[in-house]
Amino acid sequence: MEQGLLPKNFFKNEPLEEMSTAIIAHFSMTALFADRLETAVDDILSDKLTTDRKVQIAAEKEAIARLAGGEEAVRFIRKGFDILNRVTLCKKLLTMQEEVMPPLLRRFRTSFQDEVVETTAFCLAHGELEYVEQLKAMYGEIRNPYAQSMACLIFGMRKQEDMLPLLLKEYQRMKEAPGEEKLCQGPLLAIYILFDEI
Repeated sequence: MEQGLLPKNFFKNEPLEEMSTAIIAHFSMTALFADRLETAVDDILSDKLTTDRKVQIAAEKEAIARLAGGEEAVRFIRKGFDILNRVTLCKKLLTMQEEVMPPLLRRFRTSFQDEVVETTAFCLAHGELEYVEQLKAMYGEIRNPYAQSMACLIFGMRKQEDMLPLLLKEYQRMKEAPGEEKLCQGPLLAIYILFDEI
C-alpha cells in the first residue's frame, strides 16, 4: 500500500510496543499454526506439565476430535479449555466452517469471554474470506473493546486494505480511551501488517 495514505511519518511517530497482546496473538495465529513449531512446543512443554494437566489436555483433544456441529463447538469453547489445545481446536473448527463460523461470529459480537474472542479470531485468521467480510459488516455492533482490537488485527492479517480508514480511526480512539490504551496495539499492528512494516 502507498504510505501516502497515512499521516506523515506515521511509523516513526507511532511505534509498536515490543510486547503486547496483539503481538502475542499475531505470533500465535501465524507461527504456532505451523505443524513443526506446534510439535516442538509440545515437546518442550511435555516435561514441564503436571500429570493432571497432561491428562486434561489429552481428554480435551479427544473431545475436540468428536466435535460435530457449531453450537456444540461454541459450548465447548465457552466452557473453557487448556490454551495448549487452541491450535488443535482451531484446526478442527476450520474443517467445519459452515457450521461453526455463524454461531461463533454471533457470540463474537457480544461476548466478553476471552476464549470466545480469541478462538473466533484464530479461525478468522485462517478461514474463508467470506467470514472476514461478515466481520467487517458487523464491526459496529461488537461490544467488547478487546474483540474490537482483535477484529482490527484480523483485518490487517487478511490484507483488508479497504479497512485502513477504520483502522486509523480505531487506533486513535483506543489510544485515547481510558482503560483501552493497550488495545490500540491491535489496529496499530494491523496497519503495520498492511504496509509490510513487520
